[in-house]
Amino acid sequence: MVQGLKDIKGIVTVADDSLFTLGVVVAVLLLIVIGVTYMIVGKRRVKRRFIPTAKEVAKENIEHINYDDPKSVVYAFGEDVKLFVDEKNRFVYEEILKALEPYKYKKEVPPLDESVKKRIKTFIKEIL
Repeated sequence: MVQGLKDIKGIVTVADDSLFTLGVVVAVLLLIVIGVTYMIVGKRRVKRRFIPTAKEVAKENIEHINYDDPKSVVYAFGEDVKLFVDEKNRFVYEEILKALEPYKYKKEVPPLDESVKKRIKTFIKEIL
């Protein structure tokens, strides 16, 4: 019986680098994921374009009011200026709207009165 066991040898240590290899693979994959995410987010930021707010569009319209066309003045003043009206200048705004009432809802309107035009211009200077 003892003679059949001659080929058994003692315990030998085996080098096990599997934990280190796993750590390196995880680190490389993590760096790749971070890099791809950074590139996607960077491209998304570049694609965003400037969209003006309602106040910015209204301010642009107010600055380019054509005082030769009474209807455009009335509607631009009524729609665009109301975004800038607060409690302290609401009364003046409503007075000007009342003065502009004859220029609304008519097919043919007379030229804008100089006093009303002057009041509108000073009111716009105050709010902008």
